[in-house]
Order: sequence, then C-alpha cells, then structure tokens
Amino acid sequence: MSLDPDSPLDASPPEERPADEHAPEEAGAADPPPDEPEAHPLRKHHVAPALIALDRVDDDDSFQVRPVGDVAALATDVARLGQVYPVELRLKPPDRFQVISGFRRVAALRFLQREKVLARLHTDLSDEDALLMALASAIHAEPVSTSALAVLQQRLEEQGRLTPPVKDMLAKALDHIPLSPEHVDEEGEDEEEVDADELAQDIAVRLGEINQDLSLIADVYESLEPERKEELLKQLRYSSDLVAFLEGR
Repeated sequence: MSLDPDSPLDASPPEERPADEHAPEEAGAADPPPDEPEAHPLRKHHVAPALIALDRVDDDDSFQVRPVGDVAALATDVARLGQVYPVELRLKPPDRFQVISGFRRVAALRFLQREKVLARLHTDLSDEDALLMALASAIHAEPVSTSALAVLQQRLEEQGRLTPPVKDMLAKALDHIPLSPEHVDEEGEDEEEVDADELAQDIAVRLGEINQDLSLIADVYESLEPERKEELLKQLRYSSDLVAFLEGR
C-alpha cells in the first residue's frame, strides 16, 4: 500500500474530521515566506515637453539631492550649445513650477539671464514620486570615462566628423575640465524618456526664434567687436556642419 505524499496520514474523509481552530499545526508545516517588498514604481501621470518662463520657476530646493556648486563652466557650454536636454519640472497650480531634477541647468540658465527653460512638465506628480524621480536621477547618473571619450574622438576623426566645437569639447573633457550636465551632470537624466519628435518640434521653434534674432544682428554686424564676430561665426559654422551632416544621413 502506498501513500499519496500530499494526503494527510488520517485517511478519513475530510468532512468526518473534527474541526479544531486551536489545533497545533502539523509537524513540518510552515507559513509561506513573506513576499519581498517590490520597488516602488512611479505611478502613471501626465508629462509633456514645454518651454517655461524662468521667472515662473520657484527657487525651491525640496528635491535637490546635491549642491549646485559652481556653474560657470556649465554656463559656458549652455551658451555655446544651448540647453540640450530638458529639466524635470512639476506644476504648482495655478501657474508656478517646481524643479524636480536639473538644478544645475536652471542655475546656469539664470546665470546667463535666459528667459526660458526647456522642460519635461509633470502636471499631476505626487510628492513621493517626485522625490523618487529626483533620487533616481542623481543615483543612476554616470559620467563618461576618459577612455570612452578617447575612443569616440578617434572614431569621429576617422569619420571626418571632428568639427572644431566637438574637438574643443572633447579636449576639455579629456583634460578633466567639467562639461555641461548634458554630458557629466550629477543630476543627469535618462535621455531615452524624451520623445524625439516632440523634442525636434521644440528645437525647431527655438531655432525660428534664433533666426529672427540673427536677422536683426545682421543689420549691425559690422559694428560688432572682432571677438563677438568670431564667436558668432564659429557657432554658425557649427550649425552649417550639422546641417550638412543631417542632410547626408
């Protein structure tokens, strides 16, 4: 006679066994192990790209993980390249905004006396989720290693894409001169979260505004100081190289 290993040793039908709520547990029985706590996922909420007036962004460090520090080098890069990646802002109804991450970029833009900041705007984000986003942004950010930059520099040179601005930026990075947060920021963000089409649309709008300014500066170009002329032409040459590169893809 064999026993079913999953059956009780008492072979009487279950209905004939007396129910005893206080009976001790059978030997070898144990409560199932408690479930492992799951990582807290960010709840779904509405987020959209936006250009926000800086004077509507509060000076609020509720979600600041690290000190802003010196932003002079960052401001130089932003002045040359513009703001490449958006900051994370949360709406504070009715018309104010709170920084979640990207404090250095906001500080650099204010240093440059810019009027607007490119942002991913969160309109219904809870305090807890905002804090989780700020922590994740700071904890998971990693600078690019010098060896990786050296490999990139060689590859770009072989491909004929090492333009003067790119060469200058790589040289600074390889000399351990801080770059903008879009490259080694302590509060770097996940660029993959940005919708490429929406970002391209925002860039087109900003380029349209810049082109209007360029049409105005053309009328007074001859009166500019030589260094101002050279800086302007250097940026225009970079734009021209970039247009040629994009058209060739």
